[in-house]
Amino acid sequence: MPERVPDRVSDRIVVVEDDRELREFLTEVLQEAGHEVVPYPTADAALAALQGGAPADLVLSDLIMPGRTGEELLTALRASRPELHVIIMTAFGSIDSAIELVKAGAYDYLTKPLGTNDLLLSVERALQDSRPRREHARAARSATVPPPPGFVGASRPMQAVYELIRRAGRATHPVLVTGESGTGKELVARALHDVSGRGAFVTVNCGALPETLLESELFGHERGAFTGADRAKQGLFEVAHGGTLFLDEIGELPLTLQPKLLRALEQAEIRRLGATQPQAVDVRVLAATNRDLEQEVEQGRFRDDLFWRLNVLQLHVPPLRERVPDIPPLAEHFLARATDGVVGPRRISRETMSLLTAYPWPGNVRELRNAIQRAATLASGDEVTPDDLPPRIRQAGQVASLIAAASRRQVTLHEVERLYILEVLRHTGGNRSRAAEILDLDRKTLYRKLEEYRAEHPELEL
Repeated sequence: MPERVPDRVSDRIVVVEDDRELREFLTEVLQEAGHEVVPYPTADAALAALQGGAPADLVLSDLIMPGRTGEELLTALRASRPELHVIIMTAFGSIDSAIELVKAGAYDYLTKPLGTNDLLLSVERALQDSRPRREHARAARSATVPPPPGFVGASRPMQAVYELIRRAGRATHPVLVTGESGTGKELVARALHDVSGRGAFVTVNCGALPETLLESELFGHERGAFTGADRAKQGLFEVAHGGTLFLDEIGELPLTLQPKLLRALEQAEIRRLGATQPQAVDVRVLAATNRDLEQEVEQGRFRDDLFWRLNVLQLHVPPLRERVPDIPPLAEHFLARATDGVVGPRRISRETMSLLTAYPWPGNVRELRNAIQRAATLASGDEVTPDDLPPRIRQAGQVASLIAAASRRQVTLHEVERLYILEVLRHTGGNRSRAAEILDLDRKTLYRKLEEYRAEHPELEL
């Protein structure tokens, strides 16, 4: 019997079995493995508790029972507690029925008499596989701030973002939205604007225009202010009067324009190019950056007075790898959008979702959206499978699973080393010199290993 695992948060497993001796046996085995067990003799009793909000992490149910069957319990839980995996237990003669239930949504099936090792392995896999969904469902039930329109996810990091949006939205001070590329900073800015109740929402990407055009775009110009200025033009500060101006990628703003932006913020007025008189503007400025602006200030690329003027309120958007429970609902949301009104897959397979939650998502939500759109296009059936995902995601999932398998001594050190080296190479964007530096390998050694891997696995993208 496995030893009880100390000093860990126990997973709560609901056992539904009408046979008292088997129910007690299952309870003992699972408790000895470190789990909390809540046994029920009927599916009706278990369902009443679970639909009433009883905490649970996994359901282990017999298939054939008096009253409600395991199949009926599965159907009801798929509707009311979809975050819970259900493992079905069945006698040998009902295997065909159990296989059909797995196709209908059960995580796994076990045949009686039960083998202890098979039971515990299935339980651990199910708990690991469903953890992101359970964490998201738990967060959603305890959420005190509903997601603003357009947001998906109820993880704790995003709950903090929603609360800051609610509290900062009605202020008039600038807000600096920070976060990695692809995290959804513009979506946050729009939510802040929506809460504010102000007029127009006007956006400009400070890194998308050359300096001469950007100044005219922001502050406008008079007729004849420069060659080609055959008519006067409003700047975006004027267009946003009474509303919000969102300065995306503010870290790209040229140093020569920073004093003019600072003046607009401090004096609430702007002056068009070629104008002699300033004009007042009522604009709330929101800015976003994926750069470390304090470091930019230290290196002389950003004015410290402008930084502090923009940084009255700061709202950091967490990367997707720090909000793993949000990945399943986000993926399903993007799939629904990608297939809306067109023929395509309607669900994401369990294996595929496991890969999605294991992947670190360096491109964040934008990368996830693109991966799902690609998968929806390539999928040949009703379900998104691992083969529909980009190779980098499949390979990262292989790394995670092989390292886990290595801990159980099921793969060789050579295999783990190969996948780890390939993962580092992927993270460096194929930069072999940088990968060799991270791995603390001589470049010639790295090149030799890569040639070996290519010979062993010709399908690898190296």
